[in-house]
Amino acid sequence: MTSEDDHPVFRVYLWSQPFPNVHVPPERVGWWNYSYELTGCDVHQAIAWAQDNLAEAGQYTLYVCYRREGGDLTAIRIAGKDPTQIDA
Repeated sequence: MTSEDDHPVFRVYLWSQPFPNVHVPPERVGWWNYSYELTGCDVHQAIAWAQDNLAEAGQYTLYVCYRREGGDLTAIRIAGKDPTQIDA
């Protein structure tokens, strides 16, 4: 069975790093984020919103979300990158 939903819910994480410290190498500085839920828009508008709201030198991660039959939320990354994830 397949179903379609014409009202997507997007989750956006806007990532930033604290101000640089000359005593700490950049690769050792952590990240923090704010998360937002966007509705009433399409994927292009969600990407534009994320890019428009980035902090200087920040990054974003965009997910489309849906609830499974038991109520669990599933989020699928569709744009951007989580800077805290180490690529294997």
